[in-house]
Amino acid sequence: MSVPLINGLSDIADRYDSFILDIFGVIHDGIRPFPGTYDCLSQLQNAGKQVCLLSNSPRRAEGAAAQMEAMGLPPALYNHIVTSGEATYEALHHRSPEMGDDCWFIGTSMINEIVRGHNLNLVDGPEEASFILNAIPGTESRTVDELKRQLAMAADKGLSMICANPDLVVNIGNTQHECAGTFAKIYEEMGGTVSYYGKPYAPVYERCLELLDMSDKDRICAVGDSFHTDIAGANAFGIDCVMNLVGIHWEEIQMDHAPDEADLDKLREVVEAQPHKPTYALAGFTW
Repeated sequence: MSVPLINGLSDIADRYDSFILDIFGVIHDGIRPFPGTYDCLSQLQNAGKQVCLLSNSPRRAEGAAAQMEAMGLPPALYNHIVTSGEATYEALHHRSPEMGDDCWFIGTSMINEIVRGHNLNLVDGPEEASFILNAIPGTESRTVDELKRQLAMAADKGLSMICANPDLVVNIGNTQHECAGTFAKIYEEMGGTVSYYGKPYAPVYERCLELLDMSDKDRICAVGDSFHTDIAGANAFGIDCVMNLVGIHWEEIQMDHAPDEADLDKLREVVEAQPHKPTYALAGFTW
C-alpha cells in the first residue's frame, strides 16, 4: 500500500530526534490512557527522544497536564505540552479593543480557565455579546438546534468568533462527540467570521519547534488520529507524520469480520480519498 503500516514507533524512532504527539485519540481516549501509552512514552524517553504533546484541547496546558496525571501519566513522560486552549488564552490577552469585553462563552466549567484573568464579562447568549468564544470540548450538553438558533442570531449581529478547538469531532471513551470546530464551520456557513487557534494552523507547530529548540524539520515526526487537523497540519508545516488508525477514523477502516484489526484495502481507500497524506500508519500508539 502507498502508506506503510508500521508495528510501533520503534520501527521509525532512529529516523527522528523529536516527536509531536496528539493527546486525545493517541495518548488517551478522554477517560483512560490507551494500553500502550505508558510504555511507548517511557521508551521514547529512554531512547533520548524529545516529546512535545500538541492538543486541540480547549484547556490550558496546565489543565491538560493535570488531566493526564490523574490518569497515571506524569509529566516525566514528556518534555513539553502545547494546547489550543493555551494559544486561545494568549489570543484573548492580546485581542483588539474592537472585540470588546462582553464574551458569549460556549463551553463548560471545566475549561473556563481560558477566560480567567482577562477582565471579560461573560454573557449567556449573543444578545448582549460583543464576541463569541467557542470552546466546546466534545461534551457540550446544550441542544444543537438551540445553539444553531443562537449562532444565526450572532451571525446577523456580525459577531466574530474565536474557536478554541478546531477539531470537528472527538471520541470520549467509545462515544463520538462534535467539537467546537464543527460549530465554527456551521457559523462560517451562516456568514460568520471565525479565528481558529490550534491544529492544523502553523502557530502551534511553531511553538512546538521553539520548545523543542530544533531547526531541522526532517528530524521531527508528528503522530495524530485526524486527517483534518493532525495530518493536514503536519503536511502544511513540512514534517513527517504517523496516522494513528485507532482514533476517530477507526470505524472507517476496521475489518468487518475482525473489528479489532485494520482492513488494509479500506485504509488505502480512505487515504486515497484524503487531500492530506500521512508518512506512515499505525494501528494503536505502541512502541
